[in-house]
Amino acid sequence: MSEIKLTKVEERPGGQLLYYVRVNTAVGKVELPIAITEQGSDALNETKVLQSSLALAEELKGSIKFHLEAQL
Repeated sequence: MSEIKLTKVEERPGGQLLYYVRVNTAVGKVELPIAITEQGSDALNETKVLQSSLALAEELKGSIKFHLEAQL
């Protein structure tokens, strides 16, 4: 199973927060910067970061599949 670590990097004007999402898997490591709007608590902020990361991963998966199918 992959290891996921969330780190809040900075608070930006307008209530934005920047997190780094670090994922260690059997095939490699990935670090993603994810910016969110403050959700009111650390738990809600981390939930929003994970939801945003999952949406990004799903979009990436679709794009990769499309490019691989185009090469066949």
